[in-house]
Amino acid sequence: MEDPVTLWIDQLRNADEAAARQVWDHFASRLHELARRKLQPKTRRTYDEEDAAQSAFHSLCAGFAAGRFPELLDRDGLWRLMLVITSRKVARRHRHDLRDRRDVRRNLSDSIFDPAASSLDEGGVGLLVSREPTPEFAAECFETFESLLQTIDEPELRQVAVLRMEGYSDSEIAARLECSRRTVQRRLEVIRRRWNSLEPTGG
Repeated sequence: MEDPVTLWIDQLRNADEAAARQVWDHFASRLHELARRKLQPKTRRTYDEEDAAQSAFHSLCAGFAAGRFPELLDRDGLWRLMLVITSRKVARRHRHDLRDRRDVRRNLSDSIFDPAASSLDEGGVGLLVSREPTPEFAAECFETFESLLQTIDEPELRQVAVLRMEGYSDSEIAARLECSRRTVQRRLEVIRRRWNSLEPTGG
């Protein structure tokens, strides 16, 4: 008896929606599990295994309809193809999220070290966050800051970084810490160089 998956493959080449539903029902749980294992925790907050599996399956069906995969004839070949497409979807999403986190870190760093920043209402992180409408972006900013702050052991540097994050200007930080404005600027420069030398993590 001929494997029904083989028949579905032939029907997919004719853009048969019923065959597509049958293939999806047959492989969906395996695709979800594959994507779940490959997705990183931060990515799964906004893009989970169902998103990855559905995106991969849509690409698969579009490829069949476009006449691609002429050598694919059986169940094993179909699964290997879905595995490759799903893995690529997840990898592409990770690259996208890594780039976004790098951009957030760079924008956050630029905002903290902007000499024009004077308060949460006029500049600094408050202005950075207010430019973005999504709460996810704000959460990412503060999570990134907390992660970066963990790389600073020196109390005097941590104090400057926290006060800057809260929107204080160089002069205001100097007054609060009872040091010179130039000292504050030197400490900010040390923090900036240290943070800019870090590689963003993908997890």
